[in-house]
Amino acid sequence: MRGRIILAAIFLAAFILLFRLALLAGEFDAIVTAAQFEAARENHTTLRAFLHRMPKGGDLHTHLAGAIYAERFIAWAAQEDSCVNLENVVLAKPQCDRAGTRPISDAMRDQKLYDRLVNALSMRDFLPTPTVPTGHDEFFAVFDRFGAVSGSRLAEMTVDQLRLYDAENVQYVEFMVSSWCQNDREKFVRAIATASDDASKLAALEASGLTECVAAKRNDLAAALDKISAALACDAANTQAGCGVAFRYIVQVYRDNTPDEVFVQTATAAALIRSEPRLVGLNLVGPEDYLMARRDYTRHMEIIRFLAKDVPVALHAGELWLGLVPPADLTFHIRQAVEIAGARRIGHGVTLAFERDAQGVLAQMRARPVVVEINLTSNDLILGVRGKDHPFPVYVAAGVPVVLSSDDAGVSRIDLTNEYFRAARDYGLGYPQLKAIARNSLTYSFLDDTQKRDQLERFERRCAEFERSVASRQSPLSKAVALIKAAVTAP
Repeated sequence: MRGRIILAAIFLAAFILLFRLALLAGEFDAIVTAAQFEAARENHTTLRAFLHRMPKGGDLHTHLAGAIYAERFIAWAAQEDSCVNLENVVLAKPQCDRAGTRPISDAMRDQKLYDRLVNALSMRDFLPTPTVPTGHDEFFAVFDRFGAVSGSRLAEMTVDQLRLYDAENVQYVEFMVSSWCQNDREKFVRAIATASDDASKLAALEASGLTECVAAKRNDLAAALDKISAALACDAANTQAGCGVAFRYIVQVYRDNTPDEVFVQTATAAALIRSEPRLVGLNLVGPEDYLMARRDYTRHMEIIRFLAKDVPVALHAGELWLGLVPPADLTFHIRQAVEIAGARRIGHGVTLAFERDAQGVLAQMRARPVVVEINLTSNDLILGVRGKDHPFPVYVAAGVPVVLSSDDAGVSRIDLTNEYFRAARDYGLGYPQLKAIARNSLTYSFLDDTQKRDQLERFERRCAEFERSVASRQSPLSKAVALIKAAVTAP
């Protein structure tokens, strides 16, 4: 009798195993790929190579100017006969006739000058010390140094990045760019200065030429898009470098300004987004710890709620840490971005642990949902937040959608693959989790529904091709072991 029971148990276990194997048969390539990922994890070289080949969907949080590598800015500046101020290493337009300046072209023959420029235009030589534990100040200082070159090269910067993304198997990107009428800035701010409420401010702004400003910026964008198309020269099959990457722009609003200046920028951004399909959302950018950004944070959220109810909003929120600002400033930025400004996505979200009712914030973000754009390298460099200090795994465990993004790849000297590498290395994420995060970057993009569906279908095709390629390189034995292990461990 006992023997029959044992035999029946064996048959039952075998039946269950075979049943599970049958269920998993359709996922065979994905299962083998996940097993190979775990094998690759043992060595950082093989892990990086695996992740470089892996389809990564999109990058939803990247500042276009900050994404450009210093070497590219130096080359462009040399073409323009620009100069460098040797005291502060700020790039400037010609002429180089003042004391303490040199032509950028000299750097092409002077390695020491070239290295100094690269280091000044990026975080390449930054190392934390006890007296300077984070790269916060150096990071944000970099942008002023290359502004004279980046401001006029929207098309060239876009093409440069599309080619880099294409090479690392990224299919979609939303670039954050500046787009407001600088020449009308003072006029617009004066026009709304005496208005008593937001509705009156908007009316005064519209009466002062907002429509004309928006039309001019649309023309500028159209000209840039024509240059991009000409430079890429894409054919029907999109075989040229960069042609495999779809892109849109997010308009940046600078938070370290007076409320009226933020109002003008936000109104301009919202009007542009409504009228131009390539502009798909707005974001509030700049150091969140600066005086006006802190002092007027709630007011900024109210401005966005009033002016941008009908456009997609992604906000930098919670890019702070204990000691950088007073503790009270850590307790509400994420919540107000979600509840007042109505953000669909937040960038960074590092201060989750300090938020009042953090669990309530998580529950609200999961329910809506509100996506968190995770920037691991950026948070490490700027805030010194890494490893177990970072809330990334808390968001994942709570069911809040997350995406991995590069933030300022050129300044940080990284790429998007590096962020997937850090997620795998530092937080133990496996292939299925990373694939889901990559899918999120398309699901929660600001594309319209039809475009989003097309990108998601393309992503699934690319993943299937990648997994088939990985599986085809494995021996029959390793494939069988991977499938049986998956069947045994399946819930």
